[in-house]
Amino acid sequence: MAEFSSTGDQMLTVLETVARQGPVSASDVARLCDINRTVAHRLLVTLSQRAYVRRSEGGYTIGPAVFNLARQTKPDLRDVAKPTMEKLAAAIGETVVLHGLDNWEAVVIDQAVGQQHLVRVEHRPGSRHPLYKGASGWSILAFQSEKAVARILKKADDPADALARIELTKVDGYSISHDELQMGVHGIAAPLVDSSGHCEASVGVLVPSIRAALLPSLTKPLLNAAAEISKNLG
Repeated sequence: MAEFSSTGDQMLTVLETVARQGPVSASDVARLCDINRTVAHRLLVTLSQRAYVRRSEGGYTIGPAVFNLARQTKPDLRDVAKPTMEKLAAAIGETVVLHGLDNWEAVVIDQAVGQQHLVRVEHRPGSRHPLYKGASGWSILAFQSEKAVARILKKADDPADALARIELTKVDGYSISHDELQMGVHGIAAPLVDSSGHCEASVGVLVPSIRAALLPSLTKPLLNAAAEISKNLG
């Protein structure tokens, strides 16, 4: 079994907490990460010296080193997808959300919030959920290897039903969900597949239940957007 570094794990937990909750103080980090305040301060100072976090009057926030590191990922999914997402959100008036695959969970990378309605749905970037929940998760899960799917579905409430849903998603090329992550929210999502055939992200549309009847009409523009983003990913 590979050796595990508890200090490294704490360091990454602190960095993720700053990214998710910042600006935060050392006391906030200690509480949120359930670690000693002295340890939290020491880890924050180390991260600050390497520019992974920076300290301001309001507390610690993400530093430039994180963004420099992120830019080395090629292609940058968020940068590629954002223009198409904004165009789609403006056209349909609903929120468009981008999910990525991380540690076999779906994590929100970015969103383009629709501005045509007072009642609308928003998804906090950084939030995550199992792949077997929500349209965005299902649309990613359906295009993973059989081995990965089998491992992930061990935690699902009804693996047989989940497999049937995965097959339907493969046939349709998209997934629809409602009330799985947030009550009163309906979603439709399509996978983003790169030139090598891998799927590590999805793009979706979220609507409140009062406009759920619109989802079928959003299928074509969503699939067109997904195809455009996938093409631009190369």
